[in-house]
Amino acid sequence: MLFSGGRGSGALTEQLVTNPRIALTVVVNGYDDGASTGEVRRFLGDALGPSDFRKNAARLARARRSCHAALVDLLDMRLDPALAERAAGARIAAVVRGAADGTDADPRLASLRTRAAALPPGVRDGVSTRLERFAAELHTSSAPFSFADCSVGNLVFAGGFLLTGRAFNAAVDDYCALVGLPHGLIDNVTDGTNASLVAIDAEGRFLGSEEQIVDATRHNRIQDIFLIAAPPTPDEVQRWAASSRQELAAILMARAAPVRLNPRVADAIHAADLIVYAPGTQHSSLFPSYLTPGLSGAIAANLMAIKLLVTNIQADAEITGSSAVDIVDRATFYLQNRGRLSVATPCLITHYLLNNPGHESGTAPYVPLGRLESIEDPRLVRVANFEEARTGRHDASKILGPFVESFVARWTTTQKVAVVLHEASTTNKVVQTVIEMVRGGIRDLPVDLTVFHDGPDEVGAGFVASPGFPIRRLTGDEVERDRGLRLLLEAEAFDYVILFESSGMYNGEDIATLASHLNLGRLDAVWGSRRLSVRDIQESYRLTYRQRTVLGAISYAGSHALSLLYLALFGRYVSDTLSAARAVRVGDAVRVSVPLTHKLANQHLLASLLRRKAEMLEVPVQFFSISPAQVRRTTPLDGVRAVCTAIGARLRPAPGAARNAAARPAARPGEIRAR
Repeated sequence: MLFSGGRGSGALTEQLVTNPRIALTVVVNGYDDGASTGEVRRFLGDALGPSDFRKNAARLARARRSCHAALVDLLDMRLDPALAERAAGARIAAVVRGAADGTDADPRLASLRTRAAALPPGVRDGVSTRLERFAAELHTSSAPFSFADCSVGNLVFAGGFLLTGRAFNAAVDDYCALVGLPHGLIDNVTDGTNASLVAIDAEGRFLGSEEQIVDATRHNRIQDIFLIAAPPTPDEVQRWAASSRQELAAILMARAAPVRLNPRVADAIHAADLIVYAPGTQHSSLFPSYLTPGLSGAIAANLMAIKLLVTNIQADAEITGSSAVDIVDRATFYLQNRGRLSVATPCLITHYLLNNPGHESGTAPYVPLGRLESIEDPRLVRVANFEEARTGRHDASKILGPFVESFVARWTTTQKVAVVLHEASTTNKVVQTVIEMVRGGIRDLPVDLTVFHDGPDEVGAGFVASPGFPIRRLTGDEVERDRGLRLLLEAEAFDYVILFESSGMYNGEDIATLASHLNLGRLDAVWGSRRLSVRDIQESYRLTYRQRTVLGAISYAGSHALSLLYLALFGRYVSDTLSAARAVRVGDAVRVSVPLTHKLANQHLLASLLRRKAEMLEVPVQFFSISPAQVRRTTPLDGVRAVCTAIGARLRPAPGAARNAAARPAARPGEIRAR
């Protein structure tokens, strides 16, 4: 979702609308009342301004090539400045339809005639039908109107507004359909209720229209903006100009327009993954949208979305003297209903993107950064050169690229994962682990899964089909099983292998926990730690060494000694070096010199991972106490061997850079290694 004005967000809009993986909603307000938009609004009396909707529709239609290019050219053109008489309405409609009624003699309509002639017949009829409806309204109304310098698209929009029963949001859909855009691609932020934008400037003066707010000759400094139900009359303008700042604010608040959030926008916010507050003319194009009742609550309720506030690169007339931090503060102010909503800022904005060009502008001045230290949470701030060369335009790829690619990678990246269940003394234990995996939600994760096991028999054919992923038995002795597994891991291009003891001491639901961290491919290993589940490991020690206190104490101290040894040797503390629940990259696993189910496999894996400073995450796993008579336990001799293995690995020469690089595959399209 992109909150936009008319032209300021052009680069961002084009970047988003041309990506087939993105469903875009551009949200606009209709408070513009300058030039021909103001003329149309004054004539109709109950309509918002069409200008920003028209501009966005033109940009998106060109980017998507959704209609004949000549149609956009016609809608964007402005009529001759000398064409002021109201009788011109019928002649304009006739020219577009191609009627031979003498209108070809008017030189002021020559350009319109040329552009209309380039339209396909059906499109030409659609445009002329809307212009004829506007001309009919002009004929029956006594309200003044001038066609001088009027945008043809604004007249067509006005005709659509009348044809849809004076329903503004329906007119937005009608205009979009005319240029081949689907409903909902461009939406009005409100329910279509008419409202007028006014303001109080820094000196306490009343600005009675949107046109005055953005007047480039005034270089306004705006203190506050308001949406009122009807434009002020000349008498009200005179009286309000004499009011104090406080009196004027109270008057304007009492005249607030009863606007409501567009339900379709509310639904789009709920579904959005990325919400962008675009740059633009802040006090007319962006801030008024944020004042819409219900908008902030809808945005805050979507905790999954990334919410980017992009500040302006160069100064507009209505933000004269403002910094990027000032824009952030005012946007937050309006999103929180002038500070009256108790909504935490991170629920509304997750990132502030502030431009820092690193050079001086030769034309328009850059918006200064301002006091960055005043921003409460530095995690929200991104300061960089977001400009496209020195154009004054944002480089959309710099702004949106990392966030869009991250989402696309999340949606499209499927890691191919092999799960190796070892130490399964019976087929029942294999089945129980698989059932726990399914119960843990493994089928809901973006993984392409295959389960390998060393159970004594194949599991039943009916059960093999029910989990929804292949289950394959490894045969032979430990060395033969390992050789066959390695061949399969490389031949079938698995990304990760999860090594999981299926003796009954570990819960298969934790396989889903391990796999859930692999979806973006950023981690090299996810290590299950029993020590992070303190009660489980303590209960295990009580059961295992209940009559051998000294041996239990040695084992307890030895496990901690191993963790400290890795800290001393490799600079990383691993709380459970003997865990039998771990996920590692296949590139790391296949280089281990012992079978992957060997007692010392962990020490070889950890040495390889920690030596190359791999990205590794420890997560807690459940652990169940089982009698030593039923499972193979780590002995003191195993501990001594583990120490020797770790020290030997540290003393060996470091592998070459090429070998290091091989452990981490190249980034897939759309994958972000680090942000």
